[in-house]
Amino acid sequence: MSGRSDARTQRWLAGGLLTLFVLIDSGAHAQTPGSPGPPPPRQERPDTRPPAARAAENYDAVGIRLGSFRLFPLLELDEGYNDNVFAVPAASGPTASFAQFIKPALELRSTWASHMLNLYARGNFGFYTAAPAQNFQDFAVGGDGRLDIQRNWNTYGGLSFNRAHEDPGAPNTVSGVSGVTVYNQLSGNIGYYQKISRLSGRAEFRADNFSYYNNGLGLANGVVPNNDRDRTELRESLRGGYEFLDGYEIWTRGTLNQRLYINPVDAAGFARNSSGWDLVGGISIDVGGLTTAELFAGYLQQNYVDSRFKTLQGVQFGAAAYWNPLKALVVKPYVRRTVNEAAYIGDSGYLGTSFGFNVNYDVRPNIKLNGLGDYSIADYQSFSSSNRLDQYFTVSAGVMYLPVPEFFVGPQYQYVNRNSNQPGLNYGQNVILLRLGARL
Repeated sequence: MSGRSDARTQRWLAGGLLTLFVLIDSGAHAQTPGSPGPPPPRQERPDTRPPAARAAENYDAVGIRLGSFRLFPLLELDEGYNDNVFAVPAASGPTASFAQFIKPALELRSTWASHMLNLYARGNFGFYTAAPAQNFQDFAVGGDGRLDIQRNWNTYGGLSFNRAHEDPGAPNTVSGVSGVTVYNQLSGNIGYYQKISRLSGRAEFRADNFSYYNNGLGLANGVVPNNDRDRTELRESLRGGYEFLDGYEIWTRGTLNQRLYINPVDAAGFARNSSGWDLVGGISIDVGGLTTAELFAGYLQQNYVDSRFKTLQGVQFGAAAYWNPLKALVVKPYVRRTVNEAAYIGDSGYLGTSFGFNVNYDVRPNIKLNGLGDYSIADYQSFSSSNRLDQYFTVSAGVMYLPVPEFFVGPQYQYVNRNSNQPGLNYGQNVILLRLGARL
């Protein structure tokens, strides 16, 4: 294979690792079994400007050189307003509140010609003026790396610890005024990748441990007590691919998972352990680095120990793409499907499906626009005949202005709407932020 193909393979692998840890840090959605994650952007458009002109229009963080590493410090302070903090229907009298968010971060990235090691520590601390029950102190520490054995032959892995919370209105949270749900997530993964000529193979193992703090909610509120939600999730996967043309690969992946609860039987008398599998086939496309895409489809199934829980099964599919039609414009469409654990009494889990896109456009090198549109479905599986179905619509838009590379400021707006087939669960929520940050 050519040198470009070798570099492309390593960049795709590194991008998958980065996506994995971003998902872990967010704590909002589980990674789709068999999902490749969005392909990383590749800057291959020719830049004919002289070096001085490129430097004058470069507003990227440069970091601090520490030997063969670069350290990227960041501190962001946000002032926000949420017109429905507890995500309740309009008839219930929403609580509005101003909020302050403090987001420090440190990232240490290697600059080696081969191998890779990245470490990070991030925080996100929120304080609500009129709803202190929703104050949170999230943080994450971890790292990921890759050991290059030979060309197109490496091992990779990562480890992270995350303190996170569940926002009101999200799946698995009760409707109404309540305290914040806090949990710890310890995650680790290790993998092996090798490519010989046009054939490639990958094996990966991942483990996640979830530990929830008591939030005072339980059976009387319609949910499983938090101490019954503690569990370990394991996942094993094998993937094989064939690059039939330069930049075009067909592949197949099989995945097994086991979900093991600390308390095998919850307070309502349901055994929540389960095991599952999925088998998907897909295609990866890389057209000169300006358009990359990965699409797949197959079948999934989750089987539960408790005979009262129905088997969760169905078509598995997904897509992630990177489209750079103009130098200043990047569009990232995606489709995701996940099997998630449920926290409601008598519900085994829910099948989550998301369709959406992210857009970034540079009006000028120091004026950046961003937007997001997302439609998500949470289809709960219950032992009763009436299954809950929630639909989420999310849109957001923002502007970032960088007077100098070390500082940024700008507004951000988000609207979320939930439409449920169960009474009293619909809500709309507007969130406005003013972001201010410093970085090196």
